[in-house]
Amino acid sequence: MDEPVNVWRSMRRILARSGVPTARLWVGLALRLLERCCEILPYLLCYLWLREIAQAPVDGFGWVIDPASLGLALAAVFAVQWVLAYFGQQMCFSGTYQVIGAYREQLIDRVRGLPIGTLRERRLGQLADLLTDDISRVESIFAHITADFVAAIGIASTAILMLTWIDWRLAAALAGLVPLATVVLMASRHLFESAGLRKHVRYKQAAGMLIEYIGGLATLRLFNRSGAWRVRLDDAFGDLRVLSLGIEKWGGGPVMLYRLMVECGLLGLFLVGAWLVLAADSTPLGWLAFFLLAYKFIGPLLEMAEYLVMLRHACQSEIKLEELWRMPLLPEPTLPDAPRHLAARFENVSFGYGESRTLHGVSLEVPERSVTAIVGPSGAGKSTLLHLLARFHDPDEGNVRIGGVDAREIGSDRLYGLVSMVFQHVQLFNGSILENIRIGKEDASDAEVMAACRAADCHEFISGLPAGYQTRVGEGGLSLSGGERQRLSIARALLKDAPLLLLDEVTASVDPQSQLSIHQALSKLAVHRTVVMVAHRLSTVRNADQIVVLREGRIVEVGQHWQLLRQGGLYAELWAAQASLQGAMA
Repeated sequence: MDEPVNVWRSMRRILARSGVPTARLWVGLALRLLERCCEILPYLLCYLWLREIAQAPVDGFGWVIDPASLGLALAAVFAVQWVLAYFGQQMCFSGTYQVIGAYREQLIDRVRGLPIGTLRERRLGQLADLLTDDISRVESIFAHITADFVAAIGIASTAILMLTWIDWRLAAALAGLVPLATVVLMASRHLFESAGLRKHVRYKQAAGMLIEYIGGLATLRLFNRSGAWRVRLDDAFGDLRVLSLGIEKWGGGPVMLYRLMVECGLLGLFLVGAWLVLAADSTPLGWLAFFLLAYKFIGPLLEMAEYLVMLRHACQSEIKLEELWRMPLLPEPTLPDAPRHLAARFENVSFGYGESRTLHGVSLEVPERSVTAIVGPSGAGKSTLLHLLARFHDPDEGNVRIGGVDAREIGSDRLYGLVSMVFQHVQLFNGSILENIRIGKEDASDAEVMAACRAADCHEFISGLPAGYQTRVGEGGLSLSGGERQRLSIARALLKDAPLLLLDEVTASVDPQSQLSIHQALSKLAVHRTVVMVAHRLSTVRNADQIVVLREGRIVEVGQHWQLLRQGGLYAELWAAQASLQGAMA
């Protein structure tokens, strides 16, 4: 987040991004401005009443000496204020919620259109914070801060105009330092912005360390390293504390100087007023009344400094959200094309994350209704190849074709309708087992869900749960074992019944018994489908129609199990290493 804070630019972007009419919001702001301006009228009436008492009447206002007339005027002012406050607040808040609601919906739609790979690269906690906390701060710009800031400007302007009408000399003494104070406040803006950016970076670093510390606390305690990591965490938050105190010390100084200069206007008013009274050019009562009115000028000016600080903090959240707005969407074709079959082809595909190249000129044929296994050392690019086929990313060079059609020309909705993917780390939602499996087919009947679960070998353990298919799995499915979660994901894929099946190391972290159940379920799932699977355990791919061996982002071997063993290349080395390990553990 290196974009400087600009309040008006942030507000314009929010309104433009929302795409809804804003007349209601502006009318609400105008009514709140008028309501705050009316606050000065009772003070003005009191001043006029004191002038009448002091035998220094103002032409045309003799009626204020009458208690009934004065009471009626005050009642009318308060009634108008109440009406303006009620309707102003109603319209301002409803207009704000309309704008921010549309802004949030547009942003969520924007996130939905991002490449899946981009979403997987970002921390879910960061996205959640952006879409909740940061949007709430942005909402405060219109719901609270801007309305109060504009109202403060309005009442201060109204007050100084009335004070000038009463006595321009006293008004000049009161407001003489305000222009200079405003220059001081505006000049401090850059100091706040640069310090705020540094604080944001330090905060993200410290928050990331805290999340790692909490997530890895069990491991750290087992290795007796929790104390050392706690010291690192304390150092990170200590640096953040020092920076925050520095912001308050050096950034808060100009704000305090602004407040002091504004309040010095009261001293100027006292001195000039005393001189005028001694010179018989003013009355003590008039001077006292002027003091009462002066507070309606000074008070809003002091509030404005606080509102500016709050606006800058809220606009920093808007800048973070704008970064999300500017992330490139997954390109969609104008006229999507339909694949003519279910074979896949990689044509001289290269891809990298940032500046690091992961795949180099990969060309590969995946026959229709066959099983293609991708193996190789860690970091060889196996999962990346699978993600390109599912269009989590688009290749930097070359083409990925499905059924003879470039994946970019199929359209994401149609492509995802053709593909089922089972990951090593299963994503389950905080709902019932039935709801989680129905993600594969929203309108599936209970009988269809149960049939898919029987095929995935998970109906038995589900039926044994207290609530059966209505059992809630908890956030992330943590109430289930790894093997149980994996079989639920296979049932979900079976229910979807997509013709192209992608498997990403689905048995890498389960026990042998679960592995057997998962393999039996996968055998049923693979029938009459085009299957591409990534595997570390070579024993799980020995019956594949073709095995593709990757090393450092390049294909080094392609063939069936017995052919690759006979070649004596990398696959044979990996097979021998795993066989040796299994023998040593036997």
